[in-house]
Amino acid sequence: MTDLDAIARRFVAAQRANERYEAPSAGTALSLDEAYAVQRTFNGMRADEKVAGYKSAANAEALQRMLGLGGPITGVLFAAGERDVTNAVARSGYRTLLLETELGFRAARRINVPVKSIPELRAATTTCTPMIELADPGFDRTRMTGTDLIAANSASAVFIRGQAQSVSEIALDEVNVQFRRDGETLHEARSGDLMGSQWEALKWLVNRVIELGYVVEPGHLLMTGSLGPAHPAVPGRYVADFAELGAIEFDVV
Repeated sequence: MTDLDAIARRFVAAQRANERYEAPSAGTALSLDEAYAVQRTFNGMRADEKVAGYKSAANAEALQRMLGLGGPITGVLFAAGERDVTNAVARSGYRTLLLETELGFRAARRINVPVKSIPELRAATTTCTPMIELADPGFDRTRMTGTDLIAANSASAVFIRGQAQSVSEIALDEVNVQFRRDGETLHEARSGDLMGSQWEALKWLVNRVIELGYVVEPGHLLMTGSLGPAHPAVPGRYVADFAELGAIEFDVV
């Protein structure tokens, strides 16, 4: 029988030492339920850190196939992971940083039961914010599995927020994103291409974290997933232009 608590303890020790995680699949592959059980225990061992919200990951079908997943996955965001654009992100503080452009939403009220409709979800949401996620899978193997990723909190590490705007003032599925490093375009993406609609992506995330036993609290940040591919965090000056939502500029060193 796999010792799930032992896996979580190894993750905590590796994280504190800024060392790479030992992938559980190097021994016995975890089931989906086991992976989320490890994630919950791992996050519970960080009880001194404030939960800031939740994230969706692995939304692209091609990535899901590569990781052996049947759909997107979720992870917990911690307040300690927020970074200000005035401070450069130092790669030395992490293992394998990847950069993603995303949208984040603020919860207006407590949600502890599944959301049944988009109008209900709109009423429970205040603002939309352009986001940069700096994900850190941090595994000791080149090829990780989806359940490895889930167990290690779906690579949740760092995030940068842009300027929030009321969801009532934004055509959420029509936001065009251009991501550049030192003037070179890394990708262009459209917000509505994620799971067919930002509202559907947000509804999936909220209902999935409720299903997993979490509660969305007022003010929690909900990140719906990567718009475009993830990119290795190499040194440079980055600009993520979210059109009418504004731009986020930051440095990686």
